[in-house]
Amino acid sequence: MRPTDDMAVAAQDAVSIQATERKPPIPPPPPAPVVEPGVRAEAIAEPPPVGDSAADAVQAFYRMHRELKASGLPVGEDLARYQPMLSSRLLALMAPAARERDRMIAEAPGMKPPYIEGDFFTSRDDGVTAFKLGKHIVRAADLESFEIEFSYAEPAGTSRWTDRVQMRREDGRWKLDDVEYGDDRDDGRDFAVRGRLSDTLKQTE
Repeated sequence: MRPTDDMAVAAQDAVSIQATERKPPIPPPPPAPVVEPGVRAEAIAEPPPVGDSAADAVQAFYRMHRELKASGLPVGEDLARYQPMLSSRLLALMAPAARERDRMIAEAPGMKPPYIEGDFFTSRDDGVTAFKLGKHIVRAADLESFEIEFSYAEPAGTSRWTDRVQMRREDGRWKLDDVEYGDDRDDGRDFAVRGRLSDTLKQTE
């Protein structure tokens, strides 16, 4: 090889080395996100759109609730999905309960905190697999209630019960304002023996 050929090869090698040196280092992968208790990390499909009526809103809420299967008071991604569908009054009652739950998690990590298990939006702690709207009452221009016939299907059989929900219109949108737990469950298994969701949450006020 002639000297000029050696110089050309050397120049090419130098350019290649410089290009390699200018490459930015590959950053390490980001740490896995910390998932709060009760929050699923996988993506969840958007809930069906909410119509203009209280009946549309309550059906959209329980379709979403059935899909999410949230246990206890919703947190994190779940809470972001629930918030637009809950009244300001109910959200204000949920806030101190959530603070009490978080305080117990921080102070006594080995103990089961309150408000982390059970279905707060129906009588049964396992949740619901199907529902159907029943009796409808217009209580005021911005306040309506519905009886809802719930069911929970499992290999041992299907449980059925009826709860009552109160819907309130705020800022032009119907939102869940309260749940009155029914007394006609047919399997003896329940989350709330009697009363309302608001009563359960007021225990922390």
